[in-house]
Amino acid sequence: MPVSECVYTNPVVRPLTASDPEIVARISGYLAQREWPATSWSLAEVAPAAGLSPAGLVKRFGSRAGLLRALGEHWVDTIPAVPTTAQPLQELRAFARATFAAPSAHAARAGIGDLVSGLAQGASAALLDEGFARQRGYVSALIQALELPRAGDSDAAARLLLDALHGGLVRQASGTQGSGASPDDTIDYLLGLWT
Repeated sequence: MPVSECVYTNPVVRPLTASDPEIVARISGYLAQREWPATSWSLAEVAPAAGLSPAGLVKRFGSRAGLLRALGEHWVDTIPAVPTTAQPLQELRAFARATFAAPSAHAARAGIGDLVSGLAQGASAALLDEGFARQRGYVSALIQALELPRAGDSDAAARLLLDALHGGLVRQASGTQGSGASPDDTIDYLLGLWT
């Protein structure tokens, strides 16, 4: 068969043609869909999603910690600065589900484990600060757009909502008191107080 008729069917882009941001986005997508059987992930586990070997990931990012920093930067970059639709309630719900609805207690524990290990590293802690501030600004803008008469300061309301959502994730990780309130339940409860 002539070369022009050959079709390359492997969906993974060869590493030489994939940029670091593309690789990080692939790994982030894989981790978001992963049902966590353990408390953490390894380079060997995420390498196939990236289309690289574990050694290729080390060459690109230096270590698992370097890849974790790159994932943190990717996370910060994906948080909108302002509402992106004319439907702030639906947008708030979608954001909360995507960010705080872990598929299991194992997934919640693994995510919290990565968060805690990131806090121990200066650069990762700074990224977390930046990401949390960006989340707060975004949620504050959504709350402001909802025009809730009893919410008061939208920044304070955003902090309260995010604290409640983070707390629900921690409760889910513990597995001792059931899964707790869903992100939608948390939003509904607070909106009921603020309207």
